[in-house]
Amino acid sequence: MRREEEMGLFSKKPKELEYDSAECQKKKEIMRKMWNEAVEDGNSYEIIHATQTTSKFERGLVFDTNTTTFYHYIVGYRKSDWKVGLVQVDTGLTQHTEPFFVDMNAVVGVNYNPKYQQAWLIYQKGYESYGEQFDIDDTGSKTVAGIPNTVQPEEREKFLDFLEELRSRLEQQGHKQEKWRRQ
Repeated sequence: MRREEEMGLFSKKPKELEYDSAECQKKKEIMRKMWNEAVEDGNSYEIIHATQTTSKFERGLVFDTNTTTFYHYIVGYRKSDWKVGLVQVDTGLTQHTEPFFVDMNAVVGVNYNPKYQQAWLIYQKGYESYGEQFDIDDTGSKTVAGIPNTVQPEEREKFLDFLEELRSRLEQQGHKQEKWRRQ
């Protein structure tokens, strides 16, 4: 008898992500259009959808509250000049902000957590924030807190390739990097 058969109820296979591939492609086209509207020479960048979250915990007299806010971004990056920019978008993909470009001169580290599909650009000590966090996981058609149908395995692999090359450049510049695990 195999080990999985012995486990019974605990041997559940994880559910596959349900999504509409035509809807995914449509969302990618909308994000490309929004990026190009916001950024000069937008087509010279590769793009990926990413989220960031913030949590705020407050103690109250009767109830404690924990508030989590989700931010959705189109992240654009290009190797020619090692630029990384973010354009915040709404969940309906109807509005966007002006672009924010990462201060790449302040970036001293790159990290990736494959379990949570979370990438980091880490700023030097003394900078105004720790770094930029990118949650680059996929969302299916039934997602509640996000943009549904944003499945992007090819885009994620390209972004991770970019980050690995950036990481290598930072090591050559003398910045010690944390252990890198892609899978």
